[in-house]
Amino acid sequence: MTATVLVVAALYVLAEGSLFHLEVRGHALSVSLSDLALVVGLFLLPPHWLLVARLAPAVVLFVVRRTALVKAVFNLGLFTAEIGVAFTLLQVLAPDRGLGVGTWLATYLTVAVVDLLGGFAVVLAMRLLGSAVPRRDVVPMIGAVVVSGFLSTTLALMAIVVLDTSVAGLLLLAALAAVVAVAHHAYYRLLRRHQDLNRLFAFTQTVGAARDADGVIANLLDHARELLNAESAVLRLLPGLGGTATDSDPLLSEPHPRLIPRGSRDPLERQWLARNGLRDALLVPVRDETHVVAVLQVGNRLGAAGTFTRDDLKLLQTLVAHVEVLWHNGRLVDQLRHDATHDALTGLGNRTLFNDGLQALIDGGGHGATLLLDLDRFKEVNDALGHPVGDVLLEKVAARLLDHVPTGSQVARLGGDEFAVLLRGLTSPEEALATARAARAALTGAFEVTGTFLEVGVSVGVAMVPADGEDAATVLRRADLAMYEAKRTGAGVVRYSPVLDHRSTGLLELAGELRSAVEQDQIVMYFQPKESLRTGRIVGFEALARWMHPERGVVMPEVFVPLSEQTGLVGLLGEAAASQALEQCRTWLSRRPGVGVAVNLSPRRLLEPGLAASLDRLLAEHEVPAELLTLEITESTVMADPDAAVRAMHQLRDLGVRLSVDDFGTGYSSLNYLHRLPVQEVKIDKSFVLPMHRDVGATAIVRSIVELAHTLELTVVAEGVENEPTRQALVELGCDVGQGYGLAYPMPPEDVQDWLVRHDATRRDRRAGGRPRAV
Repeated sequence: MTATVLVVAALYVLAEGSLFHLEVRGHALSVSLSDLALVVGLFLLPPHWLLVARLAPAVVLFVVRRTALVKAVFNLGLFTAEIGVAFTLLQVLAPDRGLGVGTWLATYLTVAVVDLLGGFAVVLAMRLLGSAVPRRDVVPMIGAVVVSGFLSTTLALMAIVVLDTSVAGLLLLAALAAVVAVAHHAYYRLLRRHQDLNRLFAFTQTVGAARDADGVIANLLDHARELLNAESAVLRLLPGLGGTATDSDPLLSEPHPRLIPRGSRDPLERQWLARNGLRDALLVPVRDETHVVAVLQVGNRLGAAGTFTRDDLKLLQTLVAHVEVLWHNGRLVDQLRHDATHDALTGLGNRTLFNDGLQALIDGGGHGATLLLDLDRFKEVNDALGHPVGDVLLEKVAARLLDHVPTGSQVARLGGDEFAVLLRGLTSPEEALATARAARAALTGAFEVTGTFLEVGVSVGVAMVPADGEDAATVLRRADLAMYEAKRTGAGVVRYSPVLDHRSTGLLELAGELRSAVEQDQIVMYFQPKESLRTGRIVGFEALARWMHPERGVVMPEVFVPLSEQTGLVGLLGEAAASQALEQCRTWLSRRPGVGVAVNLSPRRLLEPGLAASLDRLLAEHEVPAELLTLEITESTVMADPDAAVRAMHQLRDLGVRLSVDDFGTGYSSLNYLHRLPVQEVKIDKSFVLPMHRDVGATAIVRSIVELAHTLELTVVAEGVENEPTRQALVELGCDVGQGYGLAYPMPPEDVQDWLVRHDATRRDRRAGGRPRAV
């Protein structure tokens, strides 16, 4: 009996040598082949001797390993309970202990029950100790115990069967047991790696959701402690970033990861551990692009494992590498967010940020005022001195404006030479007007720009919150109207009042009628053809809006388009115009498949957020290919806010529509921007085309524009072709397309088809050498 007890005890000791630890928050679920010794003891020993064989070596191992008293007592109690449950259950299921299949099945069931109860007891103990096991880890942990028990039971039953027939056969079984032990160890290494991968995945999700650098760092430290079962994890900044690491911390200055194991023989490492109060540590540098800016220090390995390993170091490096990527990407996202809401030239907030601030003030029930400022002679500065000088002037205006508005005011550049100020907390219009006058006076003084002193006038419009509008768009629009009134009258500063909605009673009435005019189809499109100067073929029509007023007759677009912008109807008007143009284009599409239509875009319509979606819907509704729609955008529109215009134009290009720069060469110098614009066409303003037959200078300008555009692979359209000499001159210069009264006046849609028939006849006559017919 004594020999058998010693053999079973030895089996328990060997089983503990194959021990594998599934660690959670500093505690470990130990998995081994101890069930092999249990099964052998169940068949060969009475309960009390099996208990001795189990507990005696366990006590010795706990003493050698210096296991915590609480953990040792818990494990001894668990071992006792397992043996008691196992003997009782096996006695019930297989009282005769024969070596048949029935006994084997009973033994498997007994071991499975014991292992399940033991596993759940460990999980419950962890929960009571405040180290709850995540639900995703419970099943793998318990499953590992059951798999281990199945292997152990199989080997034990084989040993008992072999022992019953031939003692020498145990040697073969021992060899098999060694192979199983190796496989057992490899399996649990894979299981540990699987757990690490799951935790890494959870880490990436948690850290990826962090909104700032502090959140990323906090999650990094928490997960480093949990994944590595460490007592501490800190991020130590290097000098220059608020850290205290110096030459006295040489290990922190190293650019490579370092493992400092428990019981290290390196004197430098031992001194460092003692100085920092640690038993062992992992050090991994954290880089900002190419420089080490901090060191992640993880110390004091917990759990059953003796100290940190190389695998732990690699795991920590993986965490740090992921954080570095998030760190860099976070900074990039922050920069993109900043750029999306700030003016690149002045650094002030842009229209989007200003609108958000104004709307927040209104939604919060606050009071205040909006000042809209426009420089009176900025265009002359740009024309005379160029845009670089104009940009410097805008920067200086922004800086001076910031210095002369009350603290807490929100200042923005809305585009071009237009600025806005949000004054919070004001309830008195007189106070708002006084602030506006002070800001205007500060900006009226001279600015030194590249050695030149420049003076620009300033017009300011004032709108009160909430008196002058219940939403940001209304308040801004009314401040804009007041600003234009200040500019028109020379008053300098004007507060909005309802009578300022338009400049005259007639315009006021028109503005009031404009919405119903759009809804009642009083806005109609006239079409002016565009001809290929090389072939004489019609390549498209420009759609030009006309208001057929029932009392006033025809109202031209230069009157009602500004009204639409002032009254916020520019989107409604633009959509109605585009819809009519596409509808007409559809009517000639079957006979003239290559003939498209061009529509003008006002400055405000171009920058409306929903423009691209609206056009996409209209193209689908009228079944017109996108490439047959050309959007004409004036040069001044582009230059007022180049960055915003270019972004909007790229969205339109993505639809597949054509883009054209209208009135090219007038008033602004967009040559530097032309190569950046996603356009396929430029239209030479008629002011250059009309005098070509008598002005050599005008011809030279047209030639330059044509050559420049062709170099950039752009189509050139000349407006103002009113006679044959001008047409011939444009042909000789290589201009692609002509448009003007010499070809046809704008015509109503019902006249287009007949005109095309007459034009075709004239073109045939011209080819045949006959006398052209009038069209």
